[in-house]
Amino acid sequence: MWGEKHLNWQEITRRIEMFLAQNLEAHLVDLLLSLVVLAVTYILIKTLNRILNRILQEGSREWAEGDDAATEQSLLSDSMIRSLRILLQTLLLYGGYFFAALIILHIFNVNIISADDLKSIGTKLLKIIGVMVGAKLLINFGRMAIRQFFERHRIKDHFTASRRAETLERLLCSLLTYVVFFVAGVTILQIFNVNTGAILASAGILGLAVGFGAQSLVKDVISGFFIIFEDQFGVGDYVNIEGVEGTVEEIGLRTCKVRRWTGQLEILPNGSITRVTNYSRGQMLALVIIRIAYEEDIDRAIAVLQQESEVAYREMEAILALPRVEGVVELADSSVNIRITAPALPAKYWAVERELRRRFKNALDRAGIEIPYPRRVLYQREKELKTIKEQQKEENKKTDKRVSMAETAGTPECQQQILEEKGGTVL
Repeated sequence: MWGEKHLNWQEITRRIEMFLAQNLEAHLVDLLLSLVVLAVTYILIKTLNRILNRILQEGSREWAEGDDAATEQSLLSDSMIRSLRILLQTLLLYGGYFFAALIILHIFNVNIISADDLKSIGTKLLKIIGVMVGAKLLINFGRMAIRQFFERHRIKDHFTASRRAETLERLLCSLLTYVVFFVAGVTILQIFNVNTGAILASAGILGLAVGFGAQSLVKDVISGFFIIFEDQFGVGDYVNIEGVEGTVEEIGLRTCKVRRWTGQLEILPNGSITRVTNYSRGQMLALVIIRIAYEEDIDRAIAVLQQESEVAYREMEAILALPRVEGVVELADSSVNIRITAPALPAKYWAVERELRRRFKNALDRAGIEIPYPRRVLYQREKELKTIKEQQKEENKKTDKRVSMAETAGTPECQQQILEEKGGTVL
């Protein structure tokens, strides 16, 4: 038994030696070819990487040496160049070694992927690369167009307009980026024969559900976009929003912040804003009402007010035009009301009104014109006056009698008289 096993092992060894002797030369050749393929692949990858880095670095250096406007308007920005370089280097590394592995397997007569499959994979990879590069170029082109549009309409000396343009520019660039990448993702899924119709339908239903569940959030965002786009109010404006009056400190897509003049910070959701009063846009009108006594000369008072208005116009920079004394606007209970109006700078007309009141008061005092105060005049008839005097006299007599009785109440005679009046006796 042991001899038969020994013979079998010798037979196996002999056959192996014969196989190696016959195919050793061929295997050595295949191994050398594989090493050559790996070496050539490594050299090609390194060489192409250096060429690629040199080309992209020279291009970025030329753009950096140019003016800033040309750099901002170029389609290939610095971030685009860096992303493209990383993408190409990654494709060169993994793609080169992948094709080297396929060649080595083919040298050893091992066919894992057929030629048709390899062609299909290569076509899909090229399509994916084309979609990604096209999406990035489209995003850069759209951002350049948006930037040029807002640069053309931006007022550099106006902080509010500049900030509004910057906010809209960032918002539109972000929206463009999300839309382009979403379309690129759907296109890549279609390249791999994925049914994107069902995905889009599911996304639509999900978006509808989220929209119903977050109606207030969607309303706030949409309202915030139109507040910024229509420039209803800006940072630094003095406004009255839904009863909240103060200075706008911040405007966002969801909320805006208003600081009251007493210091409180109010945060208002944009969806709740239905009415806005802006005190910082355009020419404002300072309104002052001066009350004159009925006994005074109205024409003289108007002349004094007009003269003081001319002085205030010369001395106050916040007044844009000569104040106008419009005349008598009301005959009140105790005064004749005269109205004065003065065009003033935005958000300055409160100070103008206060200063004009002070000046008008001093001017009227210097002219001896009285500013009225509430008064009441009572009229009584003579008969009623006599009746009132007689009643007062009778009350005074009764009071005097009671006082004298109280003074004599301590004497015996007075006590005897009091008891007799009550019907009693003295013990």
